[in-house]
Amino acid sequence: MGGQMERDKAFEESFSDQRISSFRSKSGKDAEILSSPEGRPVARAFGLDMNALSVAPEYAVSERLRIIEQISVVLRDFYVHLGMKEAQFGFDAIRALDRLAPVAAKVSDEEFQQSVVQVITRTRDRHLVFWGRSPNGVSAVLPFEIERCWITGVETFVVTKIDSNFDPEHLKVGAIVDHWNGTPIARHVRLLANFFDAGNESALLARAMEFLTRRPLERFAWPIESWVTLGFEVDGEPREERFDWQGFDIGEVPLSGSIGRNVIGFGGDAELFNQQRVKRAQFARQSFDAPVIDILGQSSDGTPMIIGQKDNFGFGSVTTEHGTYGYFRLYDFSANSVDDIASDVIDALPQIPQTGLIIDMRGNTGGYIAAGEMLLQLFTPKRITRTRFQFRVTAGTRRMMAATTYFDRWRQSFEEAHRTGEQFSQGYPIEGTDDDANRLGQRYFGPVVVVTDALALSTADMFVAGFIDHAVGRVICIDKNMAAAGGNNWSFDLLRLFVPDFALDHAHESELEAGTLSDGLKSAFNGYGVSLSDAAVLSASGREFGGRVWTIDDDAMQHQVRDVSWLSSELLVYPNRSRSGLETLPDDLYFGFTVRRCVRTGPSEGRLLEDLGIKPDVVYQPTLRDVLGQNQDLITRATHELSTMPAYKLGIDSAPQGGGIDFTLRVRKITYLEVTFDGKHFASFEVGAAPLEFSVPSGITTVVIRGYDGENLVARRIVEV
Repeated sequence: MGGQMERDKAFEESFSDQRISSFRSKSGKDAEILSSPEGRPVARAFGLDMNALSVAPEYAVSERLRIIEQISVVLRDFYVHLGMKEAQFGFDAIRALDRLAPVAAKVSDEEFQQSVVQVITRTRDRHLVFWGRSPNGVSAVLPFEIERCWITGVETFVVTKIDSNFDPEHLKVGAIVDHWNGTPIARHVRLLANFFDAGNESALLARAMEFLTRRPLERFAWPIESWVTLGFEVDGEPREERFDWQGFDIGEVPLSGSIGRNVIGFGGDAELFNQQRVKRAQFARQSFDAPVIDILGQSSDGTPMIIGQKDNFGFGSVTTEHGTYGYFRLYDFSANSVDDIASDVIDALPQIPQTGLIIDMRGNTGGYIAAGEMLLQLFTPKRITRTRFQFRVTAGTRRMMAATTYFDRWRQSFEEAHRTGEQFSQGYPIEGTDDDANRLGQRYFGPVVVVTDALALSTADMFVAGFIDHAVGRVICIDKNMAAAGGNNWSFDLLRLFVPDFALDHAHESELEAGTLSDGLKSAFNGYGVSLSDAAVLSASGREFGGRVWTIDDDAMQHQVRDVSWLSSELLVYPNRSRSGLETLPDDLYFGFTVRRCVRTGPSEGRLLEDLGIKPDVVYQPTLRDVLGQNQDLITRATHELSTMPAYKLGIDSAPQGGGIDFTLRVRKITYLEVTFDGKHFASFEVGAAPLEFSVPSGITTVVIRGYDGENLVARRIVEV
């Protein structure tokens, strides 16, 4: 317990101030501050100046070569999907980087950045990401939003939002768009999809639509088009209007906290997370103020009535012709501890109708994998088997296994795989055990429908795959597949942390704290073949990754010595010229990759999630009413599914009595009950008209109640006494 608390504290110290939006606008006095209705500044808008692009930070030749080398090292030795992606898409990313190196000194900064981005993109992994140096803020944006819907079965592109600060000449919400710079818009979207990095067609098209009018400058630099001429029909009249791109910077204002302490167990898309904040700041600035809870009453047209907000979701109810049901709008799985989201969901569930629940997770950007998996048990009596995660077995990952004890559960399988020639380690839960994923038990007994799309990814993919594999309920997807990003993604800095060159006895910590390079410390370095000269200089300690770090500068060599107690009981040493081939990336860059792949369980035992994704029960095509309204037709379709599924009830009332506790059970559609005390059978009940009662004697710690409909287990409650 103490070690876990120490680790949690370390993550909190290390990442609580980390901002996904790290770049700052270089624009000048023309920048306009955009504020929420309550006056909170949320963004800056400014003209995109081509001259500003020319004074962007340059990539020195040495930096270019180091970027190429470090990405190559990661792909070759640590990237888990390398072989599969090469076989699937016929592209050799390492060879492409090798060919880029000889010409790296001859191309412009923009050409170099786009060459690296193109290599990453053609690998088709949402978790394989390179962000370069951005000369202008976070995004280039147009003052409107375009969404896809289907009218009488025909794919249609509709303007659904216009920036309140913009006054177009002809464009209106509801305009039907037919051309983008003279190209039929459906064709333009499919061409734009080639710039993105998903592994299936649905996800590529969804990404193209999401980034159609918002371009992240860390990746794309200047948009291909300096302006956009839009062809559209409004009020039955064909129109054409030109729109200039605008710079849009949310980096000055921290719009959110960290993505969670557990970055080691992260599965998400930081770029999409960032761009959705841009969309909020552009079209929904009121969302950055205190939420306004809807108390005006429930309409019956499928419009959600939100009665509460948690960090990751809003909750309430919806009413349609099929009845009234619970509604969750689940935005992401960002969390600091594994129980954070589950605790919030448990708190919200009694406040919504128990007749059925819609979990709407369209566009969910993922997050803390283990926290997402904790939710599954809340909606099913079945035992949850967590997804398994595998490393690729290479010289690099074997070195990482040997460096610390953090991944001990994988260590034996690495040794066996090395002997047998297996490409991948054995799979284990990313955190904890299957028992951990079942300790809260079922808390909702009505039917559940998940609504998702091809933007929802990673932890969201895993949640829905587990939802399907445990037959929890039904899945409606507005695309043919989800993003199918099936892995655990790390940043390059995190990988570097886990691959030190060697370790020193912790007794040397006092010498480092004293600020001296003693003969004993130099001797310890020499023991690993590293000599420190008399000119070596020790810098005072700093804090990083929840521990302390000292830097030793010795001519061209630099060594970092880390005291990170949650990772190792020893001092870890990282030379800038590492034996593993890993070095520090240049400043203001981000490189992320997939380190572990996800393998499904249950009926899909052994099936990969990456690229294959899920098969929904219903593929739904959004209507014009959906995209211009609040998805009323989509929600009505979801309530139709709920209306055909049984809703059970297993309520519990308890009261102290003598030295024990009296329990009264309230049930619906349950015919038979079993009760166990601390794992031992206590009693079975045939359900009749009278309330079901029993007493728990003192000394009992856990009561488990199972409800059956005939022979089928349909409800399960765990009660800690």
